[in-house]
Amino acid sequence: MKTKILFGSAIVVIIIATLGGGFIYLNDEDESTNKNLVVAFEPQIYHAEIGEWVSKMNVLLSKPMNDPKLIKAGNDEGFEYYLKSQVVNDESPVHLIRAYEELKEDYINLFLLTSYISNKQAARTVHLGPNGEAIESTDLVEQWAPTDENTHKAFEYMKQIMNDLDVAINHEGKGEVYGVTNILNGDKASEVKKFVTSS
Repeated sequence: MKTKILFGSAIVVIIIATLGGGFIYLNDEDESTNKNLVVAFEPQIYHAEIGEWVSKMNVLLSKPMNDPKLIKAGNDEGFEYYLKSQVVNDESPVHLIRAYEELKEDYINLFLLTSYISNKQAARTVHLGPNGEAIESTDLVEQWAPTDENTHKAFEYMKQIMNDLDVAINHEGKGEVYGVTNILNGDKASEVKKFVTSS
């Protein structure tokens, strides 16, 4: 009984310490030190490029995309999800993220969601070219299969994760969150994990 109480108290202290911490940006001009770092929840330190990427991707996922390919595809929703997921994946500073254990689980979930959306776009067009030739063939958009419900769900999770990461990394943990990230001990993080591992 005493062990359970102590363990529970330790968890409460860890959560309070984690959520009560703040962030500061450091811009040290000395090249020999860690330049452009974001310090978060002592002693965690994040490279500023991670914060910039999270902020940029949060905006990208939250607003309509202005891409000539998307316009040519008649603003097909599933194709927009696909294009956005490509940007999230292609621009991610994975070489920096790998250094931070507490970010890995959320990044893996993001990577699996972007891969899932890409695979779904391939599945929508496979009947037009078995080797992926029609994935971005916007002239064939009328022949693409419809976007399924799980693709919508995958995009929503991706959007929500990026929002929560933005709040955690760039806004001192203050702001509206969906509870889908591990870094903020979100109550829906396990729901996301179940989706990405079972889909």
